Order: sequence, then C-alpha cells, then structure tokens
Amino acid sequence: MLARFLLFSLIIFMSIAVNMPDSMIVRLGFDANYLLAALVAVVIAALTVHRRMLLVLLLLACTIGANLPHEMADYLGLDRDILFATLIALVIVPFLTGRVGFR
Repeated sequence: MLARFLLFSLIIFMSIAVNMPDSMIVRLGFDANYLLAALVAVVIAALTVHRRMLLVLLLLACTIGANLPHEMADYLGLDRDILFATLIALVIVPFLTGRVGFR
C-alpha cells in the first residue's frame, strides 16, 4: 500500500515537473529530457505490474500506428507492417498460451 502511494506520488511529481516552463526546470537543477525519460520509465514499470493495462495500451499504440497514413508513418520512422504484425501477435499469443490477459 505504501509502495503504491509512493509510486503514484512520484508519477504525479514528475508529471508536474515535466510540464513546467524550461526556465523553471533549469532553476530547479533538472534537465527536461531526463525528467521525461524518468517519467516514461516509471510509468512503464508501473504498467508492467498491472499487465492488463499494459496490454491495453500496447494494443492501442499498435492499432494507431498500424493505421497511420503512409506519409506520417514514414516521417515518424515507423513501419506499419511491423506494427500490424505486433498487433496480431499481441492478440493471438495470449490465446495460444491459454493466458488471456497475461495474468
């Protein structure tokens, strides 16, 4: 219970810190890029604890990426075919292993 409270507090603090103006972040002695990287790392770590939510977010990201227009996908450096294959794997593999929801 305490660990969950600390994790949510850390995520809230870093979310607020990342959204502050750059001059204020520098005054506090942080680098915005490092704060953003740390926030992403903490969120991904928290999502791996709750695997079902991570699966939903991965499915959402792959669905959006696989349906991007060709020009936008090329601009972002994404391969739509790989995202589509990943989307299929995310849907099929849990059923093949009998572990729907990655419990």
